[in-house]
Amino acid sequence: MTISSAASEVAGMQRIGGAGTDRTERAERHSGKAIGGATVAAAGSACAASGMPSYRGLLWCDPRTKIVVVFTLGCFCLTLAGGDAQSMIIVRRLLAFAPALLLLFTRRRGAGIGYALCLVGFWLVATFVLPHVGGPIGWLIYASVGMMTQMLPAAMGAYWMLVTTTASELIGALQRMHVPLPITVPIAVMFRFLPVALAEQRAINDAMRMRGVRFGGGKVGQMLEYRVVPLMTNSVRIADELTQSALTRGLGYDKHRTSIARIGFHTIDMLMLLLCAACYIAWGLTAMGILQ
Repeated sequence: MTISSAASEVAGMQRIGGAGTDRTERAERHSGKAIGGATVAAAGSACAASGMPSYRGLLWCDPRTKIVVVFTLGCFCLTLAGGDAQSMIIVRRLLAFAPALLLLFTRRRGAGIGYALCLVGFWLVATFVLPHVGGPIGWLIYASVGMMTQMLPAAMGAYWMLVTTTASELIGALQRMHVPLPITVPIAVMFRFLPVALAEQRAINDAMRMRGVRFGGGKVGQMLEYRVVPLMTNSVRIADELTQSALTRGLGYDKHRTSIARIGFHTIDMLMLLLCAACYIAWGLTAMGILQ
């Protein structure tokens, strides 16, 4: 065999091997794409099955819209922005019933109806009972009704945001708002801490009820010891575990993070933002004396 024939055979083998390697790489890429697509589809179905979108009702809105709505409720109902002008009283009354509608449209019918009944009950007390009661009792009723009607709308708006928003959605929304990580991490941990702490409290109550530790049983000291102390220690442990979980998932990473949460503005977001803007416009017109 001459040197030229040997070189040609080696070159042919290399071309065959290279072609085989190219085919292998193309097959691996195609299989990887197929596996990746199947993984994404499986993750999407798992998120849908586990309630990741968390909206099981008719209302779906962006977490940033929810933040604006809660801030508006707190601004007008809790702090009584706009004073005693007739236009601002109408705005506050309309905003007070807004959380009831939001809860009803997100399948929280019990909370929505209960909140609406509470508002109607407070209005009936203030209209028909309070004018006929004087002295310390009348002052106590007036203070109680005033505090509840101011605090309840903002509290129920925050409750609506809490039960209809996942931690992933909130983190994604805060990242799109370019909120710094020192603020995002504590908010995400606290947002997840409240439901876990409430579940822990229910578990402690069930355990103590099985052991006969309850009000009226002559064991008030044991109730405080066996319920409050475990709740405090478990709350510290839960907060520490949630912080470690958030950091393990890369929440403290200073680069851009991807998310599978559904975030974006839609028609309902535009409508709700316009309604909130209308409240602030009415406030400004009232301050200028255009509205009474």
